[in-house]
Formats: sequence, structure tokens, C-alpha cells
Amino acid sequence: METNNIKIVKDYLSKLLDGNKDEAFELVAEEAVWTVEGSDNVPTVGKRKGKQEIDVYFENFKNNFDPKEFNINHYFEKEDTVFVIGNFTHLIKKTQKLVSSDWMMEYKLKDNKIIAYKILEDSYALYLAFK
Repeated sequence: METNNIKIVKDYLSKLLDGNKDEAFELVAEEAVWTVEGSDNVPTVGKRKGKQEIDVYFENFKNNFDPKEFNINHYFEKEDTVFVIGNFTHLIKKTQKLVSSDWMMEYKLKDNKIIAYKILEDSYALYLAFK
């Protein structure tokens, strides 16, 4: 049975992957926090607070990554948190290197909005791809 929180995350990701960022952002709380750990040489790394800063994350992604493959394999939920597991392959525009990684995204929800996002990915592979 699909829960409401999983439905919200699926809807968010579907809109985002279809290029409808504005519609996807309707599912994100105004003061949401995005966290991406890793090396400073990767433009998407860092903590961002609020939709304006999160929008910078997506601009950095668009300007630096050419997604080649993005797969979602599983959704899991624990209370107010939805975990999404998958893998990707991206071309780094600056270096023309391909980078692949398994990943896990963590979304926290409150009042039917995403309030926090964190991704765990192969940050060392990304570091090398940007070198």
C-alpha cells in the first residue's frame, strides 16, 4: 500500500524528472533544507535553506551535469521520512567524464510538504569526475 508521503515524493520526483521544476517546488516547504555532502570541487555540494537557495542547487546541477541514466529502484517509509534508492550515470560537462553511483535519497515531510532532502552517493567518484 502506497502511503501519502511516498505519493508526495513520487509526485515530486516525477514532476522534476519531466522538467516541471516549478510544479515540483509546489511540494517543497518554503524553508526546506537540502543537504549534499562531498568535496567543495563539486558545485552541487553543500547545505541550502529555502526555495531560493535550493533553486541555486538545481541551476548548478543543470550547468554542470548531463544526466545519462537515472533509475529509481525502491521507496521505503519510516514515520515522516521517505527513502528512495537508485543509481545514476552523469556526464560532467566541464571534464567530459562519466560518473556512476548508487544513491539513497532521504526526504523528510511535514504537513504534506518536503521539508528536508539529503542524498548519499559516491562523493569520491564525483570528486574525481570534476578533477
